[in-house]
Amino acid sequence: MEYRDCLKKVSPYVPGKSEEEIKELYCLNEVYKLASNENPYGPTQKIKEATDKLLYSLYPDNYVTNLRNMLSKKYDLDKDMFLFGNGSVEIIQMLSRIMLDQGDNIITELPSFSSYFSEAKIQDSQIKTINFNDKYSFCLSEMISLIDNNTKMIYITNPNNPLGTIISKDEMLDFLKLVPSDILVVVDEAYGEFVRDNKFESAINYIKEYSNVCVLKTFSKAYGLAALRIGYIVADKSVINELEKVRVPFNVSTISQNIAQIALQDEEHMKYAVKQIHDSIDYMYDELEKRGIEYIKTQANFIMINTKMDSKKVVQELIRRGYIVRDGFPLMDTWIRVSIGTLEQMKGFTKKLCEVIL
Repeated sequence: MEYRDCLKKVSPYVPGKSEEEIKELYCLNEVYKLASNENPYGPTQKIKEATDKLLYSLYPDNYVTNLRNMLSKKYDLDKDMFLFGNGSVEIIQMLSRIMLDQGDNIITELPSFSSYFSEAKIQDSQIKTINFNDKYSFCLSEMISLIDNNTKMIYITNPNNPLGTIISKDEMLDFLKLVPSDILVVVDEAYGEFVRDNKFESAINYIKEYSNVCVLKTFSKAYGLAALRIGYIVADKSVINELEKVRVPFNVSTISQNIAQIALQDEEHMKYAVKQIHDSIDYMYDELEKRGIEYIKTQANFIMINTKMDSKKVVQELIRRGYIVRDGFPLMDTWIRVSIGTLEQMKGFTKKLCEVIL
């Protein structure tokens, strides 16, 4: 059979080995997964108490009514400015389907989230990128210089994944004033709940003024619901209307909808988990500085560490010692990304990291 030529440019997503595989491979009793930016504190206890009350025999609410109403109230926005997906990745796929044709292009940061790249390639579109500067941040004016007549979308991850740095409110507003109104600006705020820098502001606040701005949010990170795959987009109604044309019916399960509602009602638990992660980050800063190990200050729930060695070899050595982390980021061959676990997990990780690189 002959498949689409553009698929030759696309690599399937390759997850790391599971904890059970690594235990068996290296004869380990304990393995700590610090590779996928998951929340080690999990969801609120109220979710565990409610799951046995859910209905399994009926189709989900296609409109995601109750969760939609809650988010509408939370952000003080019209209910029709929301659309839900099987994680943010499905929404990125939908955005590509409504915006991109062969010969079009997107602009994004390098490095940034891999799905922006893969979905553009699947649509046979081109990708333009800007690189980070010496502060491990991005100059958005460089994006403006890359815009041409075929540019359809701009992706900005704020905070950036994997760098963990932010685009400030002032930088974002200056940028939006220069972007043509027919180019969709997608701001991915998957890690927005973790930000401590008061220069950050959610781009949700800009949608009423800039109808070409949309924001991706997720319950996977701060709310601890990665397994349930539920994300959403906030956008002008005109964008939502087009997305509805390509959305698969009943794409968000009843279980995911109901549990997300409970998580949203118990934001104290989310704030507690975020505070614990901040404490672990501060511990990592102190430990890395004591040892003279370079790192990037983060506004997310992960930290980038420069091992000054081939990061692939470092990752393998850490896996042998029971800690799963990520490597392989463009322009950063010696860096690893470490998801922030509990304080005890980070103490153990620091010890093993020093064994490998010092």
